Amino acid sequence: MKKCLLFASLFITSFVAAQPIITFDKTTHDFGKVNETAGYAVYDFSFKNSGTSPLIIKNVTTTCGCTTPEWTKKPVPPGTGGFIKVSYDVKGRPGAIDKTITVLSNGKPETVHLRITGEVVSINRAPAEAYRIQMGSIRLDERHIAYDRMYTHEKPSLVVTAYNPGPEAATISFVNLPPYIKVDITPSRIGKGEKASIKVTYDAAGKNDWGFVSDQISMVLDGDKSKEYRLTVTATIEEDFSRWTNARLQNAPVAVPEKTVIEAGKIKRGEVKTYSVKIANKGKDKLLIRKVESPVQQVKISVPEEIPGGTSGTLTIQYDSAEQSGQQSKNISLITNDPNNAHITLRLKAEITE
Repeated sequence: MKKCLLFASLFITSFVAAQPIITFDKTTHDFGKVNETAGYAVYDFSFKNSGTSPLIIKNVTTTCGCTTPEWTKKPVPPGTGGFIKVSYDVKGRPGAIDKTITVLSNGKPETVHLRITGEVVSINRAPAEAYRIQMGSIRLDERHIAYDRMYTHEKPSLVVTAYNPGPEAATISFVNLPPYIKVDITPSRIGKGEKASIKVTYDAAGKNDWGFVSDQISMVLDGDKSKEYRLTVTATIEEDFSRWTNARLQNAPVAVPEKTVIEAGKIKRGEVKTYSVKIANKGKDKLLIRKVESPVQQVKISVPEEIPGGTSGTLTIQYDSAEQSGQQSKNISLITNDPNNAHITLRLKAEITE
């Protein structure tokens, strides 16, 4: 009997230990200065399977269509490696490069974030073409300041360039800035034919939010606050789990939803239905539900802010079918502090009938 138990224990231990481990040579690559005429900036991120079973790259996603990934599609045996090839289209995109590539696999960790940075050097263009955005008497090369992904400990900066086509000099300033956004203008006053750099620095921790965030900042010219020109600032704020200690990772929460697809079936138009999904925390530390989002007004969600280790919590979804018809599919996004499941997507499927 003891021999049987010992054999079973060894079998279970070896089964659990058989796990692929994905290890990258590096997770960030700086292209440096890239000429806009280069077409594409390309880099291959190399990885190795340091585990004991085959590694499979399930998917690779990027934050915009300007970045195209290719990757090793076949299972990667233990001790061998593969690649994630990233191509960034530089044409028509002068300025800073800062893009995130998300790699999903069956390995440990399940999610790895890669990052490409650099600067695209613009080709010579007529000012009207290079600075397309008219704001009062000046022109900007961009009105949307997109940071893509940033970690909570970071304070990244991006630069927008202003051009004054004339005939009078103009003084640029910003008003009513939120405390987590800082703007430096060099020089603040520009004459005819001159340029200014508008450096926007974002304090991710100061924002105190998670996931996709958006702000509007107001620019004024010559101190005239009766005319405010709006620039949009966006970012995706995440936690950098690579900074966690081994002890913290071992005690980390483990989020396990009982299902990721809610089959609501047939619903008469105008009915309001409520559904529940249990979320178990199979880890040790508290599971924090940092943010819950749905892109549609018809879906309202309530969820416990934290779930102690070894317990479960209930997410409640209220769906209003008014003004809906036919097949419907609504996504619900949860952001958690589970290092291996920081982003959970649930889907509500329904058929709305008359």
